[in-house]
Amino acid sequence: MNKKNQNPENERDWFVLGNGIEMKSKEIDFLPNLKMKRIDPEISVFDLAAAGAKGFREWAMLEPISFSCRFEIISINAGINFGYDVLNRAWLLNTLLVLRKKLKANFIACSDYSWNEIAGFQKRSAGNDLKLPAFRGNLLDFHTKIIQLPNLESSEIDESDIEWIKNHFEIANSLAAKNDNFRFALETINSWRYAKDIKSSIAIIWAAIESIVGVSSEIVYRLSLNISSLLEGRGEGRLNKFNQVKNLYGLRSKVVHGSDLKPNQIGVAIEESFVLLNDLVIYMIEKNKIITKIDFEEAIFY
Repeated sequence: MNKKNQNPENERDWFVLGNGIEMKSKEIDFLPNLKMKRIDPEISVFDLAAAGAKGFREWAMLEPISFSCRFEIISINAGINFGYDVLNRAWLLNTLLVLRKKLKANFIACSDYSWNEIAGFQKRSAGNDLKLPAFRGNLLDFHTKIIQLPNLESSEIDESDIEWIKNHFEIANSLAAKNDNFRFALETINSWRYAKDIKSSIAIIWAAIESIVGVSSEIVYRLSLNISSLLEGRGEGRLNKFNQVKNLYGLRSKVVHGSDLKPNQIGVAIEESFVLLNDLVIYMIEKNKIITKIDFEEAIFY
């Protein structure tokens, strides 16, 4: 996590290819050293093959999804003194997009020059002597299958998303550098989507929730009490949240242990579990603090 421990490969600028986001504007500046840029035109299989000829050995793996890879995250090696290194700051931006319910946002491959140089290269180079630079990069979180939650998903970034990420990116970066449980929760926000099935996804999400709450006995009651007290004020809202978390943990247990559930119950379990973890992570980021035992006690008794 510290810059002094970086691999030298991470000390250059990186251009990270992504999909699952629709960009209305050509470019979004989140920070002076971190931005998103639309890829236009689409990257064709011939463009990928041209990059393959220059060293992108895994280019053929992207052929089935190249048409949907319409943005890149640009992470610049400047002003980075702590936390995630250059390449992983792009990962953190992708994760914060997922936190903002852009659940299809995917962090696919990296290059040390823009993917816009690759997009449309085959047409641009027809009849002349244009050549791509040598390719230095690799596949990243490339997956052929991703679990989706249609009721929660959004693929467009609006001004509220941009402002929230601008205001909270470095807070998330700092908290992740300081606390293993928070970093694990961030990783889970991203990784649950790639599990082999919903049962595994729910187990991963609840492992992160339990690591935040930190209870080891009377788990159902104490989890429900702690979370509802933290996230809701006294009164009916807190009681409803208490019952929701208690029921949700019951669904979690039935899914993980293979009980016979209806598809709509499984859908509720994964959606509400993700939202609960999401709320806890957002709470810590917006408060700029790691939740501790004292926070839960104060929420319960004061």
